[in-house]
Amino acid sequence: MSYSSDDENRPGECDWCHDDRGICDRFIVLDEDQRFSIKLEETFDVHTLIPCFARRYVLERMGFEDHESFETKKIILSTHHGVDFQVKLYNAQSVTHFGCKNWEALCKMYGFDEGMLVTMDLGDPTIEQERPTIFVLVDTPPILPPSYFHSSKNVRKMVDRTYYTEGSELTYQEKNHLVGFCTDLENYNVYNRTPQHYGQYVPLVHVLNYGNYHGDTLIIPNDCVPHLMYTRGSLHVLNIHPGRPTNLNCPYRVSKRSGGMIIKEWKKCMDSRKELLGSNIQRRAKIGDRMIAILHNGESGSTSFYAILP
Repeated sequence: MSYSSDDENRPGECDWCHDDRGICDRFIVLDEDQRFSIKLEETFDVHTLIPCFARRYVLERMGFEDHESFETKKIILSTHHGVDFQVKLYNAQSVTHFGCKNWEALCKMYGFDEGMLVTMDLGDPTIEQERPTIFVLVDTPPILPPSYFHSSKNVRKMVDRTYYTEGSELTYQEKNHLVGFCTDLENYNVYNRTPQHYGQYVPLVHVLNYGNYHGDTLIIPNDCVPHLMYTRGSLHVLNIHPGRPTNLNCPYRVSKRSGGMIIKEWKKCMDSRKELLGSNIQRRAKIGDRMIAILHNGESGSTSFYAILP
């Protein structure tokens, strides 16, 4: 095993798998003969090498016949959150690695970062698996739901750009509502042939409170206000999901100081009875509710698409 290091007092980096923990040149057995960890490097989401000390165990358990030949197998990476990804495991003469769209999706789903240690479990070696499976042991819940990865590229971009105000963060299960809302907006625009939006959609997840809603006025942060908005005008306020659309009009102005949008006459939107996202319950919006909103600005004018979360 070959190692290189710029500091004699620090473990060297393996020349094959680039693991810098100094363990590839030692005879290491897997924890309970089935678990090992991978240290994520800079390009981990597109190319993650199996540490040399664990490589032969992985190849044997995953059914690779020749450990020194080029071969690719599709295996299952499974988590205890009930999420399974079919990924490609590539083997070459001296290295074995993950690297495909589904591996990238798994990394994004759990918010993996460079330098993290990810523990993998090959399963009980005395029990034959129906299909080659490695269990990924992650303590933290996902940050994105599976529906995100089944949505369009445009919807995924919207979800990635979402702006959360304080206290409005969504769990990964609740982000199903966000994915659904963005998908409905995309479908609405296609069906109605909505003229192109100036700039990019930036979804807002907002907690309605007396700091942003007071009197008859709602304040939208400047991060979510589209480019080229008139400083004053009329805003169509449209609840497109679920049920029959509710279209209201509210005057607005853009603050010169903060760049945020101040929407007047918002009380009529609060009083509009609508179904909550993902629920059959119909009611008015109230203080403490979380709202999803997207501002559209294009040739057809300015529109605020919104819905209330359960």
